[in-house]
Amino acid sequence: MFKTVLKICLITISLAGILSSCGVKKYIGKDEYLINKYHIDIEKKYAQIEPSELKPFLKPKPNKKLLGWRMKLYFYYHSQNKPTKFNNWLDKNFGETPALYSEEDAEFSALRIEQYLNNIGFFNSKVEYEVEFGDKKADVKYIVHPALPYYMTQIDYNIADTVLAGFFYKNIRKTLIHEGDIYNAFTLDDERDRITKNLRNNGYYYFNRNYIQYLVDSNYHNRTMDVTLKINNIKLPGKNPSSNLSKPHDRYYIKQVTVIPEYNPASTSYDSLWHSVKFLRDKSDNTYLYLLDDNPQIKPSAFDAAIKIRPGTPFSAAEVQSTYSKLFNYSIIRTAKINFDTTGAGESKDGSIKYMNSSIAMQNAKRNSFSIEGFGTNSSGDLGVRGKLTFLNKNIFKRADILRIQAVGGFEAQSVGSADGSSSGVFNTFEAGIEGTIFFPRFVFPLNLRRFNEKHSTITNLTFGFNYQVRQNYTRSITNLEFGYSWNQKQVMRQIITPININFIKVFPTPEFQAILDEEQNKALKEQYSDQIIFGLSYSFIFNNQNLATLSQHQYFRLNLETSGNLLYAMNNLFNSNKSVEGYYEIFGVQYSQYIRGSVDYRRYFYLNNKNTSFATRIYLGSIIPYMNSQEVPYTKGFYAGGANGMRGWHFKELGPGAYNGNNDYERIGEIQIEANAELRFPIYRFFKLGLFIDIGNIWTYKPSTVYPGGDFRFDTFYKQLAVDGGVGFRLDFSFFIIRVDFAAPFRDPAYPPNERWRIQYLQFNDFIANFGIGYPF
Repeated sequence: MFKTVLKICLITISLAGILSSCGVKKYIGKDEYLINKYHIDIEKKYAQIEPSELKPFLKPKPNKKLLGWRMKLYFYYHSQNKPTKFNNWLDKNFGETPALYSEEDAEFSALRIEQYLNNIGFFNSKVEYEVEFGDKKADVKYIVHPALPYYMTQIDYNIADTVLAGFFYKNIRKTLIHEGDIYNAFTLDDERDRITKNLRNNGYYYFNRNYIQYLVDSNYHNRTMDVTLKINNIKLPGKNPSSNLSKPHDRYYIKQVTVIPEYNPASTSYDSLWHSVKFLRDKSDNTYLYLLDDNPQIKPSAFDAAIKIRPGTPFSAAEVQSTYSKLFNYSIIRTAKINFDTTGAGESKDGSIKYMNSSIAMQNAKRNSFSIEGFGTNSSGDLGVRGKLTFLNKNIFKRADILRIQAVGGFEAQSVGSADGSSSGVFNTFEAGIEGTIFFPRFVFPLNLRRFNEKHSTITNLTFGFNYQVRQNYTRSITNLEFGYSWNQKQVMRQIITPININFIKVFPTPEFQAILDEEQNKALKEQYSDQIIFGLSYSFIFNNQNLATLSQHQYFRLNLETSGNLLYAMNNLFNSNKSVEGYYEIFGVQYSQYIRGSVDYRRYFYLNNKNTSFATRIYLGSIIPYMNSQEVPYTKGFYAGGANGMRGWHFKELGPGAYNGNNDYERIGEIQIEANAELRFPIYRFFKLGLFIDIGNIWTYKPSTVYPGGDFRFDTFYKQLAVDGGVGFRLDFSFFIIRVDFAAPFRDPAYPPNERWRIQYLQFNDFIANFGIGYPF
């Protein structure tokens, strides 16, 4: 242990010496000082004033450091000193100008903080600063003296338009401003946007936030404010500029909606078709005018669930946005444009309602496409090549339905030898398959669920696939059939239900490998290489409040539930079917699986350092229980630990179960999994990023096993069998895809005796495992 610590210290000292020789202090002028760091001290604490909210006002930002070295600044100065082509290239691509202290910047930063405090109700606050100079660096400390805040003690409303006022007060419970709140100009501005959004969803097509103003009467002595929210009428031009002529805001209803599914700017002739649609909680027929080509390729019914703009209803900006969103979910739609025309549409008899016409013009994407992909693979160190052919038809049944056919094939060099000891060359495994899927952009069901389609963006998928695999010890064919639905319940919630999920796995061992299996006494291991049938039902609930535009802290939660064999078992019992010699029901001569499986995946992401650095965490729990017609879980449904996306200090399926320390050739599968991960991600330069991570977890079996002794789950020992690894990852983040290489070593290995499981002091360079991956692990 002492030798390991000594080595780390010597390496650190050496690295510090190298970096110090590349320092930037020698380049800094006589009276110049680099901004080293900022401090913010707040004299009196208020929940509304956080140092993190004030930091963006501090300029200039200190130069970035890497292991204490201002690398980017060094490249800048080195280029200025020695302007060679290479140095200029380094400066252009990696350098940054020096962040030098100036009194003007410090005073301006203090002024900006004072202005911000005014905007959040702390008027006349004072901000001072102190500077500590030393060794060509400046530490700047800002001392904030918050004044007593102003409270809004009374909020009144002045709305001249009585009709508009009705819609305003109907939605007043959602207001963002309340009596007793501290004055906040940003909240008042958000309230403007909220009111504008509400009115534009209730027919006020031309309304905007500029019609809303605030009148504020403040009292200095008791630090209070009376706020009046005023919504102005539309001003009318008059002969006298000082005249106060105005009129109420016009409220618009949709008179007619014209839809052009295959709009062509060069076409001037269309056939007309009136199409009726029923909406949720609306018994009336909503009729649309469709303008179609002579040979229309898309049926009007394809858009029944997508178009939310309804004739005879008030204009709604939300329904316009919803229509855009649903139309762009159709792959056949390349562009869509929704227009409104208020001229010549007329008005109601009493003039209280204006009418407008709407037109929706869509241009279609190319219907058929064909693509070829080739790529290398890495499965826990086993290298290979794969290819994929994809055919796509984006309008197979003229209702924006998608047909996708994929053919895949590949070779891989697996390190596991064959049972007879022979070798099949470099690429000793082969895989080929074909899969066809039809996506319906609606709920396909024998019952009429048009209202469900109108409420949710539902997709129905029907998939059939066949895969053929050649391994050194066996060949295997997998046939699957899947039918299911997915829909977004809300913007952040998605549900997936698959009522039909059938997998038929047929295994053909080589004679040599079959002889080994015949001698194997453990049924769980034998079933890994036996025929299997799964008749499953699955459900998934997903919550994800990530906002890519703001990169704010967010959470991800996924619940998976799956069961298999229950319907078949009930039918076998009902019809008193015969069982096999071993006492199980079979279908097509194969024992079908019966189990219940569940898993929970929870992730939380934090953004630091102006959102350039993130801290990602994950907790994963999983369990599967076989029952009735099964004593063992299907091999493909078990849990495993190790590999590029989990416990990265172990190879794929080489950790666990529990404290098992054997060394057989079988892949390690468990029935319980517990895992937690944490990762700090930060940029080095542009698309090059670094990650520091730690993984904790393991898998277990439910019952003691002669094959995996010590691998069963017990409440009094499982926490002692948690494995720990850690490491560093290098990532190339190109936004649209991420390439990563993670190097990890086992810190704590439960395969060792209890008092020897911490392995940090024994780590060697060859203990680190390289994991290649596409995308982040979580």
